[in-house]
Amino acid sequence: MKRLFFWRRGGRPSNPTGELPAEGGGGPGGLLTGDPEQDTQSLSVLLDSIAEVNSNIDLDRVLEDIVGKSLQVTGAERGLLLLGGVANGLEVRVARDRDGQDLGPGVRYSRSLVARCLDGGHAERSIVQSDQEALELGQSVYNLKLRAVMCAPLKTREKVLGVVYVDSTAIRREFSARDLALFGALSVQLAAAIETARLHADSIEKVRLEKDVEIAKQIQKHLLPSVPAHVDGVELAVRFMARDEASGDSYDFVPLADGRLVAMIGDVTGHGVGAALLAHAAQAATRSYLELVDDLSQIVRRLNDRLCASIESGNFMSLLMVLIDPSAGRAHFVNAGHPGLVLVRGGRAREFEKTGMVLGVVQGQEYPASHSLDLEPGDLLFLRTDGVDETRGSDRELFGTERLLKLLEGCPPDASADQALAHVDAGLAAFTGGTDQDDDLTMLAIRMEATP
Repeated sequence: MKRLFFWRRGGRPSNPTGELPAEGGGGPGGLLTGDPEQDTQSLSVLLDSIAEVNSNIDLDRVLEDIVGKSLQVTGAERGLLLLGGVANGLEVRVARDRDGQDLGPGVRYSRSLVARCLDGGHAERSIVQSDQEALELGQSVYNLKLRAVMCAPLKTREKVLGVVYVDSTAIRREFSARDLALFGALSVQLAAAIETARLHADSIEKVRLEKDVEIAKQIQKHLLPSVPAHVDGVELAVRFMARDEASGDSYDFVPLADGRLVAMIGDVTGHGVGAALLAHAAQAATRSYLELVDDLSQIVRRLNDRLCASIESGNFMSLLMVLIDPSAGRAHFVNAGHPGLVLVRGGRAREFEKTGMVLGVVQGQEYPASHSLDLEPGDLLFLRTDGVDETRGSDRELFGTERLLKLLEGCPPDASADQALAHVDAGLAAFTGGTDQDDDLTMLAIRMEATP
């Protein structure tokens, strides 16, 4: 249950925590004056306003209700609600006149009184008697010909949320000490209403995001391709580990009708849902292209142009695509800004250079294929995303390419594709000492076998 705090004339605030704002320039007086009729009216207005504002938990509606009730309680002509903890960092969230009309962008108010309110931590009022007093309160007060201005901080126990502000040009309406006390007492409860609505909004957003992420996770799970059970002349294995619930890494194995195999691995900038969906859109596009052509250069060029036209500036994708002909013992690749293809043979590991820049940056970019690689039974082709090289140890040192190549050279010569990846897994685990990974991590292994 929320506690209500009031003032009594000539006494100290009844709130023992000191949360109740002081008068701040209002002179003697308080919310409870000793006059039964006035006190009953004040309490009725205050309690009704608090009950109405707290009956809603939608944050935007609460903010609008706060301004509406502030105008009703004070009889002011304009009301503003500004959020932020410091005077120069405030944002006008609601600005209305007494008829409920929006005051529009760029609304002016007494910044000096707001700053004084935040600095002092209590409600402030000012009654303008002359042009000089108006100028002392700020150019806005003078220009707007304001007669009365009042401002109260919106504070919880932990922080200042902002201020609620009212003003008036009407000569007949001056804010009294009682108005200030009522306004100050109301602001304490309004801050609690804002915090409650914020917490509710945060919980709703958290649930929504968790639901979205879970949906994306399930989509990704279904979109991840399975490893072909049997392709003559090669043995295949994959490791896929997402840092978040969804990953920007992608991979695919596409057997062609003539017995050749295309292996691809890609990495979209970022993590999470957006990166995952973009990665799988690129994967789907690549599969579609492979149904029509087998020219890797043309496929990657088309994919680059597609990404340039569809993704936001600053985002990009790296890609390594390898075309393997097991029967001929040959392969070639296109590497668009991706970690290099590694060939392991006879206890030696060699990494091949990139052939082009990342995708999604320059429209019309060409992506030449590598020269043909001769392959032998027992050779291991290793593809990975940069999460492997950028794995960090307990001292935050990067694993790096040199360690990876040495690790692959230490792999048993008769290891299967899956055993080779298990060997790399073990090496990475020993290096990290069990610390969490910083990036998505994907590895593919292709072991060449003798063709029938």
